[in-house]
Amino acid sequence: MKIKWEKIDKFYLVLVGVLILMALLVILTFRSVFSAYLIAYELKQDELSNDETVNETDLNSAYSFVFDKKTILLEVR
Repeated sequence: MKIKWEKIDKFYLVLVGVLILMALLVILTFRSVFSAYLIAYELKQDELSNDETVNETDLNSAYSFVFDKKTILLEVR
């Protein structure tokens, strides 16, 4: 079984080359995405502190500032 190289169309050579390049691009993209996900997932538990407190008066004032606004109605004549 001998392959006749002069009979192979250039389209198939270009197609195989483009498919290999696209496969490499997909592999590198998924590697970078998943490595970034793993880096973001790693949290240092000793840096997290449990003694955080919430200032309720500031929280209530911020809530009322955002949600209790009086809207000015536009009168169209």
